[in-house]
Amino acid sequence: MSEATINNAFYDDLDERWYNDDGHIIGLLKAESRLKTIYVRDVFAREGVSSDAKVLDVGCGAGLISNKLAVDGYHMHGVDQSASSIAVALRHAPAGSKVDYVAGSAFELPYADGTFDAVMLLDFLEHVNEPALAILEASRVLKPGGIMLFYTFNRTFIAGLLAVKAVEFIARDCPKNFHLLSMFIKPSELKDMLKSAKLETKEFRGLRPVIFHWPFFASIFARKVHKDFDFTFTKDLNLGYMGFGKKS
Repeated sequence: MSEATINNAFYDDLDERWYNDDGHIIGLLKAESRLKTIYVRDVFAREGVSSDAKVLDVGCGAGLISNKLAVDGYHMHGVDQSASSIAVALRHAPAGSKVDYVAGSAFELPYADGTFDAVMLLDFLEHVNEPALAILEASRVLKPGGIMLFYTFNRTFIAGLLAVKAVEFIARDCPKNFHLLSMFIKPSELKDMLKSAKLETKEFRGLRPVIFHWPFFASIFARKVHKDFDFTFTKDLNLGYMGFGKKS
């Protein structure tokens, strides 16, 4: 029996559903992006990344996070293999903001060495077969002393249960092989990948859904992501985790 293959093709068909379809699994990603944006802003503040810095979002999708950061003044660049998602990102870019989205490969970024003050790899690494090579290429375009932020899933039983199986009960429309447990990454593995790309891991921070409140249960009952469905940080890294490294 052949091994399952990650499904990245469905992103091409989302169009405006990226922003307005809470019955699709993408609604969970949209809800999650609120907390991720808070984290990115916090890291930028702590690490002294100025508000006019150049930031690259690898696997940016429709710009759920990049467009929010563009409001802050950051010069946002985004790369994604889905040309249709890039078109949606551009349509939703804030008026007057500095954004530059292009369709392309994360393994052949169209930028010179040391171009960016920060690079984001959010909800991306678990979607590619060679995450270490993607990190190496992202590090190439990052300035010395620059920040690389990441979010991915841990390869654990609980992550397989919640991030692979349970999502089918929260959203009516969940594409087959949206996630594969085999492609999830343990924190120790990610730390080694960062080290190989000349990045020092500074922290890991777990994320999980806020379970014991009404929007969580309402989402399950309606099979639609409630507008107030939320996520929170945790010390537990067994599900999803964020963090950042710094280039030497």
